[in-house]
Amino acid sequence: MKTITKFFAGLMVSLFASVALGGPAMSVITVNTESPMQYTKWAMKHGKAIGASVDAMTGGTCVALTGYYQPGEVYYWHLFENHEKAIGANPYNSTVQKALTDLDVSRTVSQADAYSIVIAEPSAFGVGDTFSNWNLIVSTDVPGVYLEQVSALADAAKSNGFDDISMNVYSYLSGQHAGKLMVVAQAPNGARLGAFLDNMNSDWAAPIMAKVGQIRNFERGFTMNCTVTYVK
Repeated sequence: MKTITKFFAGLMVSLFASVALGGPAMSVITVNTESPMQYTKWAMKHGKAIGASVDAMTGGTCVALTGYYQPGEVYYWHLFENHEKAIGANPYNSTVQKALTDLDVSRTVSQADAYSIVIAEPSAFGVGDTFSNWNLIVSTDVPGVYLEQVSALADAAKSNGFDDISMNVYSYLSGQHAGKLMVVAQAPNGARLGAFLDNMNSDWAAPIMAKVGQIRNFERGFTMNCTVTYVK
């Protein structure tokens, strides 16, 4: 099985979102469609060609379950080795245009965003793998302290039976949330993600969440189910 473990294994935690530049990056387009499942099937069919055409490390789709702006919201994402490749990628290249002629469901691209990857735990994915995310867009005046608490929560989770939960943090480079952070709790499936959230008031998580609540403001929260469509 192809993996992206090696891509993330050497990534260190940055104490400030602003210094994430120079490391791995991510791009996401937000699509609204009448059939998210059909769009995901299309992305799976053409994922290898599209991912290679933009020189990504891995890619996939996430279908929003809650917190979406509009029904039928899908996020088509790619992870890149660095910002040079992420920003230099042409999302309108001929390979993408050719693939779009095979898309038999209507869709509207409502947003496109670029991110720096601030914290990423080692992961191993193969094409067709699935996972579930809880994403939080937050603002904070003390990003270093906030990221320390995110790392503390990840460590505590692993010590309390949730070694299959990972915590990742991204910094927005574009759009209405530029400069803010997106914190992602990732689980193998929705039930496991829910079990993790059930423990936020536990003895091991509550003290950390209390500290987090004092130093960040929620901007938006949303959940999603994701499918990997490309691995380099």
